[in-house]
Amino acid sequence: MGVVHCHEELLRRKVQEIKDDRNAYWLGMGDYADLITPSDFKRWDGRILAPWMRNKERNIGPTQVEKVDEILSPIWHKCVGLIEGNHDEGIAKHHHYDFMEELLKLANKKTSVPYAGVSCFLAMRFKRKNSSEVHEFRIHARHGEGSARTEGARALAVLRLSSSTTNTHVTLMGHLHGQSSPDIPQRLLFERGKVKAFDSFATMTGAWLRAYMQSAPASYLERWGCPPSKLGCPKIVFYPDEGEMELVKRSTSRVV
Repeated sequence: MGVVHCHEELLRRKVQEIKDDRNAYWLGMGDYADLITPSDFKRWDGRILAPWMRNKERNIGPTQVEKVDEILSPIWHKCVGLIEGNHDEGIAKHHHYDFMEELLKLANKKTSVPYAGVSCFLAMRFKRKNSSEVHEFRIHARHGEGSARTEGARALAVLRLSSSTTNTHVTLMGHLHGQSSPDIPQRLLFERGKVKAFDSFATMTGAWLRAYMQSAPASYLERWGCPPSKLGCPKIVFYPDEGEMELVKRSTSRVV
């Protein structure tokens, strides 16, 4: 958030969807705000600031963290953690403003939201009332790094990440603004004298930043020739009783 290319309306609709589903939870994958400052000569362009950022060029971090908190406030109580992205790290590293610390302060005034580092493991455990049986799904999530200008390169990036953690059911990666989800071979584990096999999948987690817009100055993504973003985020549905998972990706057509 913070630039005109952020599709705030689409994000607000997703927030409402999560709020309305009592079984929905979410994990923040990083880069919650643009946080580009005038001293970043490579990426700064004051013309692309969101309308609510006008005349706030000297107060970029605090203004954007307040907007992020405003939009996400309805679903803070459903957040299982916040991963830190490179934009979040950049303003802390170069301008001594700890965006993640300030965002977590605002979130934790309302509920308990943990900091998840730049990567995390998350165990989703399901237990039926009055039963001792527990079903567990393991997730490895990382904000990600690097660049990719083709779908194949994006898929390879998330595939490499999934190969580093062979005992997880789900691998999540952000950063590259896509929702690439390459097929993952069945996992094999040797546990307690037995070979066990289970299915898994890996996916990138999308973006809310439109790389290309008519009647608006070019974003730095367009200037660098990056592919258009895959707007929105994937949804993962767990079926504990069956030991199954489903990856749901929904596309929305839009006028550029």
